[in-house]
Amino acid sequence: MSSIQIQPVTTRRDLLAFVKFPWRVYKGDPNWVPPLISERLEYLDPATGPFYEHADVALFLARRGRKVVGTIAAFVDRQFIEHVGRREGGFGFFEVIEDYAVAKWLLDTACEWLRARDIPLMRGPTSFTDNDQPGVLLEGADCPPVMLEAHTPPYYKDFLERYGMEKDHDLFAWRAFRSQIGEELKNIPPELSRVADVARQVANVTIRKVRLENWDEEIATAHRLFNTTLHNLPNRNPMTEAEFRRIADQIRPFLDPDLALFAEVEGKPVGFCVALPDINRVLIHLNGRLFPLGWLRMKRYIRRIDVVTFKLMGVLEEYRRRGIDALLYLEAVKAVYEKGYEWLDGSVTSELNPMINLIAHRLGAERYKHYRLYRMEL
Repeated sequence: MSSIQIQPVTTRRDLLAFVKFPWRVYKGDPNWVPPLISERLEYLDPATGPFYEHADVALFLARRGRKVVGTIAAFVDRQFIEHVGRREGGFGFFEVIEDYAVAKWLLDTACEWLRARDIPLMRGPTSFTDNDQPGVLLEGADCPPVMLEAHTPPYYKDFLERYGMEKDHDLFAWRAFRSQIGEELKNIPPELSRVADVARQVANVTIRKVRLENWDEEIATAHRLFNTTLHNLPNRNPMTEAEFRRIADQIRPFLDPDLALFAEVEGKPVGFCVALPDINRVLIHLNGRLFPLGWLRMKRYIRRIDVVTFKLMGVLEEYRRRGIDALLYLEAVKAVYEKGYEWLDGSVTSELNPMINLIAHRLGAERYKHYRLYRMEL
């Protein structure tokens, strides 16, 4: 058996090999959603990727002979260290054939790169941040992931734990089917409806749809609310405007204004809720390419999307406990039902935020995917 070689990604050709390698790992897996190759190349290019503005990143390829057999990224997010106050590095884009020797070489390389920068802890895998495909899949490989969720082979968990990594924390995805919601939301817990009614009548709250004609202004508002409402969660690192806008611009062609809502009090935005028709229901058919026929196929498959995913929701701290979150949720769920979607997803939720998981359970949602992030002292 030929030896394993690890090489840094230094050329455009290396980067293309890095991006295209997962097609080998997931060949024959009907539930893997191929990313758009063009988007991945842009995201991982230091000249265009927003993460590189506040982080140091190294990408590595594992080769056996001339064949790529694995990939990994090691990174230090300077903004995270400054904000959280903990020297911690990350690893991600960890893809490997079912061969522990290759996985060990990749992980050794990431650890050595971080040690050389005096980083005492490695955590991951993520696609740079906890907002983008975090963790490895422990349960729920029987259906495709929704957007921004990970999908990994079962041996990734075994490889990471064999290497000596320990659990950092777990993440969950929830779903509720149309039949569970019921006509006129009859199966929604009555106490939730009562709380929402209080918000309407007492808190002087109005709910409005996103204004697509004012896209830049609306994205700036959503970005501010996103960072402000989630600032108190453990390990929460503010998302830069460039990173937030990257995701927003990607979802814009799919966005349904009826499912993207702002809550206002006396004209001031105090909360928001964004549910999205799931892009992955389209991407799974495109095999990573929009050209030459991908655009035509995309338009056809957009009309067939039957899943909505709740990705963003928050209320400013001083306006909590007024029922505004319940009102936003009910208005979004009502639109989901009226538009004929078959089921809705809520993901990903962290075990470090027990309240949101309790709410999902109380609403009758099923926990259908389970992910884990790992950590290792260096």
